[in-house]
Amino acid sequence: MMHEIEDIEQERDRLSHPPAPEDVPPVLCAFDVRTSCPITDVRLRIRSVLEPALHLAVSHPFEGEDLPVDALPDWFVAASGGGSEPVPEFVARGRERYAAAVGQGPWDVQEWLYQFDPESEFRGWSWWDLTRSGGREGRLWVDTWGESFFACDELRWLAYVSGAEEVSGPVLVRSSDWTAAVTS
Repeated sequence: MMHEIEDIEQERDRLSHPPAPEDVPPVLCAFDVRTSCPITDVRLRIRSVLEPALHLAVSHPFEGEDLPVDALPDWFVAASGGGSEPVPEFVARGRERYAAAVGQGPWDVQEWLYQFDPESEFRGWSWWDLTRSGGREGRLWVDTWGESFFACDELRWLAYVSGAEEVSGPVLVRSSDWTAAVTS
């Protein structure tokens, strides 16, 4: 699925402004997330990474060269092994949890950013929301255009290195489930 610039702009808007219930597609995909910290911390970390990644998607050419990483949080760049600073504990645990869950090592930050190339068909999801279902539990929502099976390891990586202890899913759910989560 290619991501049109207009779609990416809407995705960016959803990072800072929860979408209106009338804008929700008929179905979304959801991941249940359990954290070692307040879910609000994970939400802020995820948004602090997605905002610059989506900004690059609409403003920078993806021509096979290294993309700028200066707008990404230092902890996220360090999660990939970049930088000389030690990683925060939540990042170190996230790398371990991701490796255990997915069976792969850390994502290279450039490879991760290239998933946001608007002309690429690799990223099978579009950001929707992260809602709280408990103090340390939440539900991460993405639009997959009705697909229940899609590439999402880059999203799992982001969730784990942002503080997730466990990420289960995805599961295709009715949009009314998201509406109920944001109104409760």
